[in-house]
Amino acid sequence: MNQKSKSLILGIITIVCWGSLATFGNLLIHLPPFYILGVVFIMGSIPAWFRPREMFPAPKILALGVAGYFGYHFFLFYAFRYAPAIEANLINYLWPVIMVILTPVFYKETKLKTYHIVGAVLSIIGSVFLVAGKGGELRKENIIGYILALLAAITWPLYSIGKKKMPATSVWAIGSFCLVSGILCFIVHVLIEPRVVLQFHDAWKLVLMGIGPFGVAFYCWDVALRFGDSRIMGALAYLTPVLSTLGLVFFAGQEMKSTTFIAMIMIIGGASAGLLDFFPSNRIK
Repeated sequence: MNQKSKSLILGIITIVCWGSLATFGNLLIHLPPFYILGVVFIMGSIPAWFRPREMFPAPKILALGVAGYFGYHFFLFYAFRYAPAIEANLINYLWPVIMVILTPVFYKETKLKTYHIVGAVLSIIGSVFLVAGKGGELRKENIIGYILALLAAITWPLYSIGKKKMPATSVWAIGSFCLVSGILCFIVHVLIEPRVVLQFHDAWKLVLMGIGPFGVAFYCWDVALRFGDSRIMGALAYLTPVLSTLGLVFFAGQEMKSTTFIAMIMIIGGASAGLLDFFPSNRIK
């Protein structure tokens, strides 16, 4: 199996893990968000504790990682404080599209082709349908939340592409990103959130969340980006809202509406268009 195929598989594993995040978030919605983030980030750092010499990279790479990990989640969770989650998530779902579009800006040898643009448009329209089916509606009074959600949508692609351009580091450096981000989240929790007495029925959900979306996903994403095409990884990420919605339907009791089904088809179509880069023999311009 070549590196391109491995990066695709790792990318799929990442997106599946991230697709479960909405379900875990829904099941733990009664807990303060930065408490949750602090716990799962620290858990995500644990695998790297066994490779201490490889855990801490150069300061500029550590700064980039913390800016990406903590910055993205800080903007997103604060967006939820100033705008309804549905609308904030719609804007947040733009990050894969932004990643595909930004790739040629940072890598002059890559170009956006017609199918990249078609895939991006399909995915954006699909995300709008997804939100519309849940009763979402953008409102002027929530503008601060929308701006914060947009900052989140920009932060993650900038981190992902920036990390790929940085000197190669061990995958275990992800542990330091998680560790520092977790400490910062706990500081925010102590400053602005109520104290928590953790119950067992919440503890096991936090453990699974730390292992999957904040553990396996982050390490797989790092390796997938290192050896794969950012455009392909961005296209794969279009599937995140689809998997999130399916998780909410099957595990959180939410209803599957016709608009939701149409949205999923459009987003999958957008992801499929973007994945044409995986096949070197394609002649589509």
